[in-house]
Amino acid sequence: MDIILAPKPEDKAYLIAFPRRAWLVPTCVLLIGVHPYLYPASTFTMIRFDTLPPEVVQAMCTPMHQILPAAPSPSPSGSSAATTGALYVGSISALSDKDYLLAHHITHLVQVLDAPWIPLSEKDGFNCYRIQILDASSVDLRPHLEAVCEHIEVALRSGRNVLIHCQQVRNRIFPPPPYPYRHTYLQGVSRSPAIAIAYLIRNLGMTYDAAHALLKRKRACVKPNSGFVKALQEWEGICGRQRRPNNVRRFTT
Repeated sequence: MDIILAPKPEDKAYLIAFPRRAWLVPTCVLLIGVHPYLYPASTFTMIRFDTLPPEVVQAMCTPMHQILPAAPSPSPSGSSAATTGALYVGSISALSDKDYLLAHHITHLVQVLDAPWIPLSEKDGFNCYRIQILDASSVDLRPHLEAVCEHIEVALRSGRNVLIHCQQVRNRIFPPPPYPYRHTYLQGVSRSPAIAIAYLIRNLGMTYDAAHALLKRKRACVKPNSGFVKALQEWEGICGRQRRPNNVRRFTT
């Protein structure tokens, strides 16, 4: 019997037990925000967390975190009646409950993944921007950054709330045959934070280190892969050379 910890959208965790092979009894696994009746067993999310810090586990248990709140948007006349939207980062588990997204007034989804299935899409009334990439250090993130940052900026400036989410998929075959099982990991750890960091660098004038630190404070499990880190550091240099003071919003803590 597996014991699987599955957080509800409102962050109140509950336990679910599923019959499994006896070899799984001592294994502690984590099911993140995916309701078992929605997907076949082969797509359940399993993450070992016995070696992870509690704050990282808690972050993984949370479908999404707010990175930037809605804020007044000054107009040329000096008034600030309009507001920018809020920016969220999370995993695909946030999409398991449409009402949860609507309660946070999210209308735009930036989907950075390589999944064959997506719980929510345009047919559900969301504006979806997809980047089909793997979470691998060999993937070049840079060709995607300018367009996605502009898309996020347009949405936020129009007062729309944006969720950047990913699906970290890693196949594991364990134990050896004849009982192979595929374990799928959904975390919101690498790809979606990388896109958020790119946005903070380009549009808020932050350094890579400052943007990463902000993401880490908001979502403790953030850890872009080494290839993304290198691309984002190069992105910082590109944006620094191209930046003009009048087209970058200042970030204040």
